[in-house]
Amino acid sequence: MNMKIDPNNWLSHLKHLPEDISNYKTCTYLIALEGWRRGLKLKFHMKPSTAIGPSARFSLSDGKKQHFFTVSRGDKVTNEAIRICSNKPLTYKYLSKNNVPIPEGKSFDAKTSNEEIISYAEQIGFPLVLKPSDGSSGRGVITNIKNIEQFKEALAEVKENQGFKSVIVERFIVGEDYRVYVVGDRVVAATRRTAANVIGDGKRTIEELIEIKNKERRKNPFIKNRSIKINRDMIDWLKKSNKTLSTVPDKGERVFLRRQGAYLKERDPVDITDEMSDHLKAIAVKAMKSIPGLTHCDVDMLVNEKTGEGYVNEINSRPQISNHLFPLEGLARDVPKEIIDFYFPETKKTPRNDFFYFDFNPVYDAFRNRNVKELTIPDIPTEPQIARRFRLSGNLRGVNYERWIRRHVIRLQLNGYLKHLKNGKTSIVVSGTPENIDSFRNIITNQAPKKAKVTRIIEKSWDKPIKIGFEFKKTHPDSDFKQLEAAKNEIKKLKKEKQTYENELKNIMNSKTWKWAKRIQKIRGGRK
Repeated sequence: MNMKIDPNNWLSHLKHLPEDISNYKTCTYLIALEGWRRGLKLKFHMKPSTAIGPSARFSLSDGKKQHFFTVSRGDKVTNEAIRICSNKPLTYKYLSKNNVPIPEGKSFDAKTSNEEIISYAEQIGFPLVLKPSDGSSGRGVITNIKNIEQFKEALAEVKENQGFKSVIVERFIVGEDYRVYVVGDRVVAATRRTAANVIGDGKRTIEELIEIKNKERRKNPFIKNRSIKINRDMIDWLKKSNKTLSTVPDKGERVFLRRQGAYLKERDPVDITDEMSDHLKAIAVKAMKSIPGLTHCDVDMLVNEKTGEGYVNEINSRPQISNHLFPLEGLARDVPKEIIDFYFPETKKTPRNDFFYFDFNPVYDAFRNRNVKELTIPDIPTEPQIARRFRLSGNLRGVNYERWIRRHVIRLQLNGYLKHLKNGKTSIVVSGTPENIDSFRNIITNQAPKKAKVTRIIEKSWDKPIKIGFEFKKTHPDSDFKQLEAAKNEIKKLKKEKQTYENELKNIMNSKTWKWAKRIQKIRGGRK
C-alpha cells in the first residue's frame, strides 16, 4: 500500500497550526512558539535593510536576559562561525584540520578558467559532484557526474545558467544523504533525505500512486508546496528499470522516481535518529565543534550504510529544521524544545501551555508592508483557563451582533472566534477565566441586542487549541469547496483531452496520407 503520512508520528502539540505556516516559515514560527508557550516575552524585529521572511528576526526574553534568533539560528552562534559556514572551502579547511572525514575535492574561485577546472576533474576521476562555493538549500548541486562530457555540461549549467562563479569539485560518495541536528554535545535529530518514491499497493499505477502521495504531501507543513512533478526525466529514469507511469507495482514494492541527488525538493524526509550509529553521531558533533563559535547547527553527511562510514559535506548554521519535525516516515523530533532548552535552561521544567497559539499572518503582513519596526506578541495567559463552545440558533446576522460581541470579549479578555455556519446557526468559541466565562454566558443569554433573536443556545466544553485574540471567521460552505474541486478536475480533464487531440493532429500531419493530400491541394490550386 502507498505510504501515508501519519500525523500521529508528529508532535501532539504541533498538530494544530495556522494554515499559513509552511516551508521556511515553520522554522521561525515553531521556535518562537516554543519560547512563547513557556511564558517568554516574544518580539519580532525588522532591520532597515530586510523584510520578514526566511530571515525573520525575533527575540525571546525571561525578563532578565534576552536572546535574538534569525530563523533557527540564535545569538550563541558567533559571527565568526556564520562567516565560516557560509564559505564552503573555508568550512572544509576547518573540518580537515580537525580530522573530520570530508569528500576529496578542491575549490575554484571566479578567476579560475574552465579548462583548469576540467583538468582537475579528469585528474581526480569520476564519478564527481559539482556545486557552488556559496550555494544553499541544494541550489546548483549536480551529483554523480560520470564522464567528462557530463562534467562540461554541469559546469556550464552551474556557472552560466545559474550564475555561480566559484565552484567546488569533489569525489561523489556513494551513500545516503543525512541531515543531522546537533545542539551542544548531542545529536538531537537526524533524517535521511530519500529520493522521490512511491510504494505499490498491487492495484494502482505509478502515476496514480504519485497523485495520492502528492495529496498526502500537501498535508505536511514542511513540504506542502513541494509536489512530485511528472516530466521527461522521470519517464526516462523509470524506463531504465523497465517501468512506465502505467506500471502497477507489487504490494509493498518501493519504486524510486528519481535518481538520488536529483530534484532535491521532491525528496522524502525520513527520521533515522534512533537508527544512526554512535560512530556517525560522534562525527557530526566533532564537525560542529571544529567551527569556532558554533554551538548548534545542522550537519549534512553522506553515509555508506553498508560500511557504516560517513563524510561531512556541509554545515548549516541557519538550517531548515522542519524536516525533523514533520518526517514522512518515522518519529518527529522536538528540535525547538532542544534549542529553547539550550538558550533558557531555567525554563526546562516550566509547564508549556500548548492550549494557545498565535497568528503569524499579522506579523508577516506588518513587516512585509514595513508598517512597524518591532511587534510584540501578547503574552500567553497565565491564569487558569477554561474553554467553551456556544452554538446559537436564531437571527444573528446583519444586526450588529458581531460588533456587540467584540465589545464584550475585549472587556472580558476572552480568546476565541465567532463563525456563522452554513446551516444558519452561529458558533462562538471562547476561553478565559471561569469567572469571565460565566459573565459571557450570562451576557449572550440574557442581554443580547433586541434585534438579535436568539432562540436556543447549546453549550459544550472545548479542548482544541485556541488562537490568542478573538476573530470573526468567514463561512466556507462545503458546497463551494466541492464546486471548486469539481472545476479543477474538469480543467485537468480538458487539458488531457487537449493534449490527446494535439498528439493525434501531429500524427496525422506527419502521415504519408496527409502529405500526399497536401501535395494534391497545391497542384489543384496551381491550376486555378
